[in-house]
Amino acid sequence: MIKIESKKAYYEAMAEMESFLEKGFDKLSAKEEKRLNELTDAVEAWENRKIPMPVQPDMKAILLYIMESKGYNQSQLAAELGVSKGFLSGILNGQKQANLEVLKNLHINFNLDGNLLLDSI
Repeated sequence: MIKIESKKAYYEAMAEMESFLEKGFDKLSAKEEKRLNELTDAVEAWENRKIPMPVQPDMKAILLYIMESKGYNQSQLAAELGVSKGFLSGILNGQKQANLEVLKNLHINFNLDGNLLLDSI
């Protein structure tokens, strides 16, 4: 079992995972698939230890958590969510509220619980 102990090791694991994902799931050997699963578990464990999700987060906390844990900037997260950078900025600044599209994309792209998302708005 892989255990990540530093931010450097975390980023190295993320880079290795990305190389497997770029190759495509259907083209991975059994050994590569096993390695990807081990890396995924190790990254998730590190993120849970180092960047825990707040218990009852608001939308801003959720978005900041995703940006921190995935290493995204606002532009990258806006692209993942299918919204403009300005709209995302408005949500983060408390000037706008997340719409159904944002909630749906958070649920699908980041596997966040729908109830948690609904409670955050």
